[in-house]
Amino acid sequence: MVDPHKKIEGYCKGVGYWECVEASVDRVLGGYDHVNDVDVKGNEAFLKTLFYERYFNEVDLVKPTSHFLEVAHETLASRKLMSSDMHKATNFYCVSLQGFTPEVGRYDVTWIQRCIRQLADDDFISFFKRAKVGLKLRGEAD
Repeated sequence: MVDPHKKIEGYCKGVGYWECVEASVDRVLGGYDHVNDVDVKGNEAFLKTLFYERYFNEVDLVKPTSHFLEVAHETLASRKLMSSDMHKATNFYCVSLQGFTPEVGRYDVTWIQRCIRQLADDDFISFFKRAKVGLKLRGEAD
């Protein structure tokens, strides 16, 4: 079992690191600020098999650092991706995954990127149990 104090200390160090990182695509991706066509086409093909729209009508963002959310908010607003009827960012949650509890039955899908690997095993399992409750029932429409 992981020492709870060391786990919390590790999470604090991780958030501390990201608080000092510039909120840009290049910095978030560790210097890989572009994606090759094969990756883009592969991801689009995968998503098209799951969804008919490109890709979701609403997206909620969860980040433990406010400056990343602020830049996302500004970027999406400038692209009018927050006010259009489709494909809009809706909620911006400044909280870590281990602290995030989704609204019951809100989501069609939970999409998590690289940050999931930072969770301790018990928090990983706990997050997915909470995320499951956040999913809509099969076939349930808005």
